[in-house]
Amino acid sequence: MDIIKIKKITLLLFLCCCAFAQQTVSSQTEKRDSLTTVEISMYDGNIFLGDIIAETESEYTLRTKSGIEIQIPKSRVKEIVEMTITEVKGEVYRPDPNKSMYLFAPSAFPIEHDKSYCRDFCLFFPSYNRGFTNNISLQAGAFVFPGMPIEEIPIVASGKISLPAVGKYRFATGIMFIKWPDWGSSEDGDDGGINGSGFAFATATTGDRFSHLSASLGWGYSYQNNTWDFSSDPIFVLGGNYRMTTNLALVFEFWKPSEAGITESPIMTAVRFIGRKISVDLGGLYILDMEGIPMPLLNFTYHMD
Repeated sequence: MDIIKIKKITLLLFLCCCAFAQQTVSSQTEKRDSLTTVEISMYDGNIFLGDIIAETESEYTLRTKSGIEIQIPKSRVKEIVEMTITEVKGEVYRPDPNKSMYLFAPSAFPIEHDKSYCRDFCLFFPSYNRGFTNNISLQAGAFVFPGMPIEEIPIVASGKISLPAVGKYRFATGIMFIKWPDWGSSEDGDDGGINGSGFAFATATTGDRFSHLSASLGWGYSYQNNTWDFSSDPIFVLGGNYRMTTNLALVFEFWKPSEAGITESPIMTAVRFIGRKISVDLGGLYILDMEGIPMPLLNFTYHMD
């Protein structure tokens, strides 16, 4: 009975995420506008959010979203960061440090120029992610498991090219490559060069940077002895992010391999806790046909800029 309840709850959460994301596509983008503002961090720990309306040699004049004007001495300013926010019913929503990704799959949003973050997926896949221009995003990471020798750690690299937005639609394409250390040489002992596997993908995203829905097609491949071998059957991925409050979002992914049925395809759902520079995903991975409880998911992201 408990397993049946878990299945129903997981499926309900997945359907709710889909419905929320679809609502975003159809209506939320029209109800709220993204605004560019600045965040001023002080050496004493205070943080101010608003627009700089005047500046002298010694101070800034900041107008907050509440219309309050504040004089801020430049000598006490630690950092000034420009950011895009939105307002919902008078509440300011900060940007999600992870808008370029869901739980594992990408969205078509870029990381953006000179922005970067460190991420740890399920504690076993730490990575560094950075944007170069507003179109190119790169990732470098590794699959690290307890007790694994350093020389046997699989190395991961990926890149994504995000095209300019067309209205509320965005498109991106990219590739992920995993270097498997046991593929470093051929059976006869000759050096096989850099060999590995991964997938190439194309993604379409609709919505804004706070709530969005993406559909992707990915083709698995292997690369060995200078030969590429691509799968002819793509994997379909549906991902969504629905912003509930300034600090909470619902995130989901649905992976549909061509040879698997709906009840055999994995679903990942999570609640994302969003801070100024940190976000945490807490959720689970489930297959409707499986027995037992969902596999837990725990991701950490630290936004460095």
